[in-house]
Amino acid sequence: MALKSNIPYDQNNHFPLENIPFGCFKAGDKVHCCTRIGDKVVDLALLFNKFDGPKFKTLNENVFDQENLNKFAALGKDFRLEARETIQKIFAEGAPAVDEAALHDANAVQHVLPVFIRDYTDFYSSKNHAYNVGVMFRGPDNALQPNWVHVPVGYHGRASSIVVDGTPITRPKGQTSADMKTPGFNACKLLDFELEMGTVLSHGNEHGKPIKIENARDHIFGFTMLNDWSARDIQKWEYVPLGPFLAKNFASTISPWIITPEALSPFKVALPAQDPAVLPYL
Repeated sequence: MALKSNIPYDQNNHFPLENIPFGCFKAGDKVHCCTRIGDKVVDLALLFNKFDGPKFKTLNENVFDQENLNKFAALGKDFRLEARETIQKIFAEGAPAVDEAALHDANAVQHVLPVFIRDYTDFYSSKNHAYNVGVMFRGPDNALQPNWVHVPVGYHGRASSIVVDGTPITRPKGQTSADMKTPGFNACKLLDFELEMGTVLSHGNEHGKPIKIENARDHIFGFTMLNDWSARDIQKWEYVPLGPFLAKNFASTISPWIITPEALSPFKVALPAQDPAVLPYL
């Protein structure tokens, strides 16, 4: 049965009490961590004293009075679960109303990047994605490379050019070549967008100590929508032999909201069977 909230919202709203995403917004001259319920953005920094569960009682600082979610995310899954449960309790139907200063109209706030991103790796998001890009550069007969069915195919992008949704994007300039022999310099004429999902990690690993696949979920804080902007005509000329460069690192846009694995759990579906089977370490 659907949870009922003391914040009214339409049943088709993407931010019911079951969701509880996490983000950050400008609160006056500061940045605070927040969540969203219905059409209200909730300032979590102002409600920190209501987080009285056993995990949060061990903290000696307000992890929501921060410029990003990194400190909260690094606390791990147990803190995230307790935070979700506390927020759902605070805003459950019949619960006492909170200070109005903690509630803001969603269309009136200025969002900022929800996390400080130290590193960014871009993978093909699906077989369809890999095939479509392969057709662009190599044609339909050679679209997928042999490694596609064996290894996650990705590259390291530029974390400093990841921006929050709504940020204006400047059309890039670079070298292009119609005959793949003689280049010219001009503005990109084939600017492309990609509908992808970003995975936000809560914490990493010690240098030289890999994270085993069975422990990978312990490092996932949540997921976000991602648009990996691409200058395809520039990319086609420059990506041989080392891969994406200026055509891919001028901008990537992410949603202001990070959706937790717990919120998405009811919507999981089985993956198609992999043929051939992946190597045992995967």
